[in-house]
Amino acid sequence: MLIHFQEEGLRGKSATTVKTYMYCLEQFDKWLDGSGTNLEEFSRSDVQQYMDYLVAKKKSASTINKIWNAIKKYCKFAGKEECIEDISVVKAPDYKKEAPQALSRNERNRLIREIDRTGNRRDFAILMMLLNTGVRVSELVSVDRTDLEISERKGSLKVVGKGNKERVILLNAEARRAVLKHLEERTDQHTALFLSNRGKRISVRTVQNLLHKYGYHAHQLRHTFITDLQRSGVDLTLIQSLSGHSSLDILSRYSMPTQEDKQNAVEMLYKQ
Repeated sequence: MLIHFQEEGLRGKSATTVKTYMYCLEQFDKWLDGSGTNLEEFSRSDVQQYMDYLVAKKKSASTINKIWNAIKKYCKFAGKEECIEDISVVKAPDYKKEAPQALSRNERNRLIREIDRTGNRRDFAILMMLLNTGVRVSELVSVDRTDLEISERKGSLKVVGKGNKERVILLNAEARRAVLKHLEERTDQHTALFLSNRGKRISVRTVQNLLHKYGYHAHQLRHTFITDLQRSGVDLTLIQSLSGHSSLDILSRYSMPTQEDKQNAVEMLYKQ
């Protein structure tokens, strides 16, 4: 049933979403097995007890809601809608009312400086692409050399994002320079734009680990790109096109003040 759900029920979803949903359901299936049932025969009480179990295990609200969404999707696909009626689920934070965590100017400049000083042109190109395009890590690692077009004064990158939607990302001078420097030292014929140290297409985990070494999460670079555009006065519809976001409501989060903004405001009180 799970394989059928993956192939049919999650058709059109991104690889990351499919992986997340399948992992959540596999964990639910293990819990059901311990309770004497399975994914074909569970009842509504099993779902409620599993939600309560997750709370007792002190899982975060966002994690519980991610699992809940996977179970809801599965139940609707399997014709078990009665199993998700009136389920009590811990309320997740309303992220639309919170500003995403972006890097400050000092943090951004320090990260650029530190990776540049390593002399690793691949890592530096990855950083500059993430910071200057807002591309998702899952999109970047899937890029081939043929998806890249660079001339003296402009450049673009073709990516396939969520829902298998293709979009073209424009590259500024810093991103173009970093990628070209990276390609100059490539002597292989591999189609992938970025390779691992083993000569294979780089993985999402490798990029995540690269940034973790410096204390940052990969998605923070995407947040930084969008936040900087928003604070520069770029129109939301243009930011939506550049970032590949499907919802303007989500983008409105980037205009929300951060804790740092609030702290700076009170520190400057009566000092002007």
